[in-house]
Amino acid sequence: MRHLITVLVALACNLTLAQDKPAVVNPTSAYQATWFVLEGVGEPCRVFVAWRDGRPVQFWSTSIKLPGVGKAQGNNKLLTDSLAGDAGMVTVELRLVSVWAPIRRLALQTLALEIAAGTWSLTSDGKEIGGGTLKKIAAVDEPIAVGQDWPSFHGTLAACAGPSSGKPMIANVAQARPLWRSEAVALDCWGTGADARYRERAIVGTLCGGASSPVVADGIVYLYSYRPSGDVVPEGEDGKVVEKYKDHPVEHDCMRRWYSKRADVVVTAIDGGTGKTVWQSVWPMKQGNFQTHKWRAANPTPAIGNGVLVVADYSWGLHAYDAKTGALKWSRGGSDTVKKDNASVGPVVVGDVAVFATGKETVGLDLHTGQELWLAPAAASVRRLKLAGQDRVLAVGGTSSLVDPVTGKVLWSSDVVAKDRLFTVAMPVCDGDKMVSYTATTDKQTGVVVAYTLTDGGIEKAWESEPGTWDENMVLAIAAGRVYAAHRDEGLRCLDLATGKTLGAIPELKCGSNAGLIVVDGRIFYQPEGQHGRQHIHVVDAGELKVLGTVWSPQHNDTTAYGQMALGNVVVDGRLIVRGMDGIYCYDLRVE
Repeated sequence: MRHLITVLVALACNLTLAQDKPAVVNPTSAYQATWFVLEGVGEPCRVFVAWRDGRPVQFWSTSIKLPGVGKAQGNNKLLTDSLAGDAGMVTVELRLVSVWAPIRRLALQTLALEIAAGTWSLTSDGKEIGGGTLKKIAAVDEPIAVGQDWPSFHGTLAACAGPSSGKPMIANVAQARPLWRSEAVALDCWGTGADARYRERAIVGTLCGGASSPVVADGIVYLYSYRPSGDVVPEGEDGKVVEKYKDHPVEHDCMRRWYSKRADVVVTAIDGGTGKTVWQSVWPMKQGNFQTHKWRAANPTPAIGNGVLVVADYSWGLHAYDAKTGALKWSRGGSDTVKKDNASVGPVVVGDVAVFATGKETVGLDLHTGQELWLAPAAASVRRLKLAGQDRVLAVGGTSSLVDPVTGKVLWSSDVVAKDRLFTVAMPVCDGDKMVSYTATTDKQTGVVVAYTLTDGGIEKAWESEPGTWDENMVLAIAAGRVYAAHRDEGLRCLDLATGKTLGAIPELKCGSNAGLIVVDGRIFYQPEGQHGRQHIHVVDAGELKVLGTVWSPQHNDTTAYGQMALGNVVVDGRLIVRGMDGIYCYDLRVE
């Protein structure tokens, strides 16, 4: 044991020395992905396998219960522990777990894919329970079109809306076709995370890595997450908890990492056509480690523009990377700790300026060098706007300010945000000269949607809606002159952007906590619950305000953000890109 401690301490020291610079990996070996159908027992099941240089590196089953597996307790997930083999034979070691009620491992499974022979077999806890014919289906490898970007959390600008693809899309989102799972793994989000109250949840795949949303530019999907560094050797009662899981190396490692003080900042670039890793940057021990289920703040999401990816971490660090290579361009700020329930929505990129609000200040930085260009009044988050054809930045929080991003000139500041109690920093959305937000009444769960007209000369109230209810956050999006608002009791409501008049509503689409709402291609993608672990998505015709098809539950290990802002679903070029419990997943929404 003493020798083990010495080795771990030495490892921690080496990681500390590596902290000054991230390590970047740019895989160049051949990448191949294929879909298979398992037939012969029960319902056919689709599985995805990816290879690097002829060796299997990723697996995804669209059914949590493989053929032959019976009913299991709790909220089930299927975790991939390891892969072995080559192009002709793949062996996948899996764990069927329940992440809630109960929290435990349910079975150890081995799936053998005899690709050359065209057969498969499955064992569970050493007992063979299924087998049959393996049918091969070619994977789709079609790049995301240039210009189909989602460059920051709020979309193209600040409306929670994205560019139209102009391609016919399926009428029922339940018919979405799975395309790929990212080669790179990212740890879980807060909504299913391992909390101090039930830390042993870490063993069932729910070790937290923050709840940043993906962004997309030039056909590449980018994600920031973090990974507990393993810099602590748990002792005493903590050590006994870790020791309980010594029989399974993955569970043991996850439980040990839960106790970490610091975490690695992980930034990954993913090919939008295949899911392969383009580059990955890992900065050992760069930020603090924080593990919880109930995170009640924003979740820093990257922003990209002019070939530079700007990433804010949970320790208030800000880092810029070359978007093509992953090389670090500059870094500033950050600390060893994460302050509970305290984070930013993330930066925005406007031309050659990166703008970031820290709560204490709003700063404009040279995008390519990190040189500080200007400071503006304190804000909690920023929005990129176009006013009369000019780039502007709106900083919101305790006050609101309009800033020229080139010069840093503060065109005006107003206490309208503080006066109207808009303290949920992810909430306000903007389109053209309108900022739309929510004003709560005294009980904090009823109120009105409010629009303000913005000009370089000031801010004026334009209208307010009929009263409505909300839960922990009021979720809004704007597209084609309409405002869409998710209400707790009134359901999904549509308002006229110019007047605030109610144009229609879908009362049955009531929101839960911190819903997700985006508009793309004339369709509303609406996730009514963004807090309690499970994802369910409705698609609505934005013009007719009509539900299309049935509610859809993703075919992967899903998760949610829990905090003030939802885990953002991204739709670009007819593809739905979602962060799951263990990586990024992509579905095809286009008509075949």
